[in-house]
Amino acid sequence: MKTHTVWLVRLLVMVSILAIGSVPMVYADAHEAGEEEMAEEEASGASGWFRTDTDSLGTQIWVGASHAPDFLGGLSFDTDIYVVGTFGELDLGLGIPVVDSDSLSLSFLPMVGIGFDYAAADGPSSLIAPQLFTYLTAGSIYFESWIQGFFNSPFDYGDDSIYTRDFILYSINDTIAIGPQVEVTIGLGDEGGLSSMVVGGRANVGYGENNTLGVFVGFETQKDDEETGITGRMTFIRTW
Repeated sequence: MKTHTVWLVRLLVMVSILAIGSVPMVYADAHEAGEEEMAEEEASGASGWFRTDTDSLGTQIWVGASHAPDFLGGLSFDTDIYVVGTFGELDLGLGIPVVDSDSLSLSFLPMVGIGFDYAAADGPSSLIAPQLFTYLTAGSIYFESWIQGFFNSPFDYGDDSIYTRDFILYSINDTIAIGPQVEVTIGLGDEGGLSSMVVGGRANVGYGENNTLGVFVGFETQKDDEETGITGRMTFIRTW
C-alpha cells in the first residue's frame, strides 16, 4: 500500500512538472499564431470602415473596404454598400494616391454605383455615376469633396441630379477639427436647376482611437420664406 502511495505521488509530481513546463510553450504558440494572423492581415493590404449618417433622408448605414494588392501598383480597389430604408446601393471604385508623405496626402477615388429599392422589386432603381471623391491632408488642414451623379429616370424612379459636398477643416488639436461646409444639388432635365444649397459649419470630434463624430449645421438657402431652412447631419465613422 505504501509503495502504491509513493508511486502515485511521483506520478502526480511528474504530471505537474509537465503541465507547468507546457504553459510557456502554449503561450509561445498562441503568440506566434497571433503574429502570423496580424502578418496575414498586413499582407492583405485591406482596410475597412463603418459609418452612420442621420439627416433629412433618415438614418443611413455605410460599410466599406479598401483592398491594395501588390499587383495594383499602389492603387486600391474600393467597395462599399449604402443602405437607407428599403434602398440599397453598391459602389465600386479605384483609389488613386497622388501624393503620400508625412506633410501632404492627396488621393482621388472615382466610383460607380447601382441602387435597388427592394420594396419595388423591379430590378435596379438608380445609377449613381459618375462619382469622384477627393481627399487632401496638409498639416492641420483637411479637405474632402464629393461629386455624384444620380440617374433615376431610366428606371422610372424619379428625377436625375448632380450632388456635391465640400468641406475644409482645421485641426485645433488632436481631438477637434472645425471648418465650413457647402452642399449643392442641381436637378437635371427641362425643369432642372439649383434645387438645394446648404451652407454651414462642421466639427469633427475624435471619439477614441479610429472613431470620429461629425456634426454639420447648415442653412438651406433654397427654402421658402416661411421655413427656417436650418438643417444638418450627424455622422459617426469607425475605421480599421
